[in-house]
Amino acid sequence: MRAEILEEIGLTKSEINVYLALLELGSSTTGKIVDKSRASSSKIYEILDKLMQKGLVSFIIKSGVKYFEAAPPERIMDYMKEKEESFNRQKEEMRKLLPELELKQKLAQYKSEATIFKGLKGGETAFKYMINSMKKDDEWVGFVVSFANQKYFDLLTKLHQLRAKKGLKARILINEKHKDEAKIREKIPYTDVRYIPDEFQTPAIINIAGNITLLNIMAEEVTVFMIENKDVADSFRNQFEKMWSQDVMVRKGVENIENTFDTMLDELKPGEEYYVLGASWMGFTDRAFDYFVNFHKRRQKKGVKAKFLFIAGTEGIIEKYKESYSKLAEVKYLPPNVYEGMQINIYKNKVLFFVWRKDEPIVFSVEDKTTHDTFKTYFDALWDQEIRTYRGYELFKKVWLETLEKDDVLYFIGAKGYYFDRRPEDAEEIVEVARKKGMIWKNVVDIGTKGHRVTQIEFAKTRYFKEKITAPGVIWICGERILMTNWTKEEPIVVVIDNKEIADSYRNYFEILWEMAKP
Repeated sequence: MRAEILEEIGLTKSEINVYLALLELGSSTTGKIVDKSRASSSKIYEILDKLMQKGLVSFIIKSGVKYFEAAPPERIMDYMKEKEESFNRQKEEMRKLLPELELKQKLAQYKSEATIFKGLKGGETAFKYMINSMKKDDEWVGFVVSFANQKYFDLLTKLHQLRAKKGLKARILINEKHKDEAKIREKIPYTDVRYIPDEFQTPAIINIAGNITLLNIMAEEVTVFMIENKDVADSFRNQFEKMWSQDVMVRKGVENIENTFDTMLDELKPGEEYYVLGASWMGFTDRAFDYFVNFHKRRQKKGVKAKFLFIAGTEGIIEKYKESYSKLAEVKYLPPNVYEGMQINIYKNKVLFFVWRKDEPIVFSVEDKTTHDTFKTYFDALWDQEIRTYRGYELFKKVWLETLEKDDVLYFIGAKGYYFDRRPEDAEEIVEVARKKGMIWKNVVDIGTKGHRVTQIEFAKTRYFKEKITAPGVIWICGERILMTNWTKEEPIVVVIDNKEIADSYRNYFEILWEMAKP
């Protein structure tokens, strides 16, 4: 047996010998284990304790005596999985620590050129020095600003106001979780502010102007490293530009998803509109519904309009939360199996792609006019689409049930009861829905259909042509909707047209046929 494999996953030789001995002995006292494994009797309890911590050994007490037992061998795989998860956690922590270590390394390279300032007064001195050194065309850039120290943030706000009085420009990247607090910075003249997800937070807040770089270490006591070096300033400035001009941002997790929706609402002005392709209310946690109900209340209060193309199957949810769409919103539905699992929001020059993953939702934010215009054109095409085609019994049933909501009268031209013949249970379910709604069905069909179940429904009125007419399709009219069904294949095909003029035209045609078939 290759016992060295067990050593490689973290077991000592003594632990391996004791575990293997227990596998052979079964439930056993320490004396037998020592004999079998040849482990030191003085260390046997220590070895067993370590194996129990790893979940590979357990014990029971019989008549006051401990009997130890080996866990099933498959428990070793669980142990390996736990070690792997622990390693992955350590790896992730190390990944987060790397930027800080790299920053320390950079600081070490320029320690002869660095000046260290401590506390609020020290920080004020460093920033005033940077402002006073700025030339007319210089720009102050800062990233990623957070609020670890409110007094320090207030101080920097005053310094930005001083900078603005001199007519000097600044661009600032602020952690988006501090968006509300950062509004004051947006109001300062000559200042452009953008927000960035929490995962982009740098280990130090970095500010650059000209050849000066200020590295703010936000510990209990503020420490500012000032490096006056062109190469260092250019290096950090390049890093800033990449983050500033990033067209695509990725955000993960519930909080970031909610922040993205909040940002969208903040950026839209009263009277402006956004568009949602593949809306679903699928959500990402139980709190999603509460959040979106509140979001739409805020949207309506602000006067922001919206158009929603919901995925098929969400009609019941929309009815339940109709107050969210009763003002400043229009709702339509996509054909089945379109955009399920993904939602696309379109507004201004941005496109947001939401992927509702069960483990962790994710949003891709793209700020690009061409991308926006492409998806807006696609949205408009789907929104204005009046003709849709469905195939199969399940979709046919869904369309029929949906159509029953359009009006109280359903007109058929040539309904011979195909669905009743092929799916009698589903057909009767639809009849029951129509019965409860108090509908009237009117059908004009050839005499060969007389006596069929479709003609026996108590709320169905039927008139017949004396001639037997063979036709592959049936025409339905209900409200502003026309359905054309074809039964020549194994599965039905239905074409849906939502157009008032066409519906009225076919309804008139029905009335002519109805009179012609008068008994």
